[in-house]
Amino acid sequence: MTFPSGMLIARGLMGGCSAYHVYGRHVDIGATPTPVTRSGYYRTPQANAPVHLRIRAGGNANDTANGTGGRAVTFIGIGVDGSLITETVATAGTSASAATTQHFIRLRDAIVSSSGTYATQTAGSHASTINIEDTDGNLWGTIADGTLGRGNMEQAVFVTPKDRAALITNIFVSSDADKKANIVFYKREGILKTAAPYDAMQLINEFPQSSGLFDLAFNPPLYFPPLTDFGFLASVSASTVDVSVAFDVIEVVPT
Repeated sequence: MTFPSGMLIARGLMGGCSAYHVYGRHVDIGATPTPVTRSGYYRTPQANAPVHLRIRAGGNANDTANGTGGRAVTFIGIGVDGSLITETVATAGTSASAATTQHFIRLRDAIVSSSGTYATQTAGSHASTINIEDTDGNLWGTIADGTLGRGNMEQAVFVTPKDRAALITNIFVSSDADKKANIVFYKREGILKTAAPYDAMQLINEFPQSSGLFDLAFNPPLYFPPLTDFGFLASVSASTVDVSVAFDVIEVVPT
């Protein structure tokens, strides 16, 4: 049996296969296990309680539909039937944006998809941090600012839609070298279930007393079926810790 090369998949030349590089970071993780996401959250409402999403009020006046900052943000997530859905909303400066017309049960990524600035090493594509919330005000994700705007939501969590499975080929973990973080890798299948019995949340790997840098390659890759959440949480016994995780995913049509 011949398997497609990573080069062919990355170039989009293999029907039914897509490649994703997933990256997440949280700079201030404490004693409570926290998703390795810039916001510290990964929201998981059940399919019978979907939400509309929007950009939270309180941003920068230049991040507006005709401004010099971020003009639009595209949400990529999972809808109530398990399909992968996308929707773009215009930014509204310091005000909240309009809500999405579609309902979401997961947010897989959010990116600044339009900007009023031709970005350089000194000028970012958005003027300040952009926070994403549901219409009840719960924080779902953060596109951080800093020296330069990050442009996308840093989230070391992934979810498969109903018509795709996922293969993880490698992971890369970084945490403060002078602190001992506990980093765990979990999965939870059956995200559309709305009544017990539910699929259990299961540990895949645990990296106790982690510090510095390490990476792992998987051959064969780790397999995750359709409609599965999987990703990383971290905690530290004292003070706070900065943790980042990256992993490479190949999405395939399940057999």
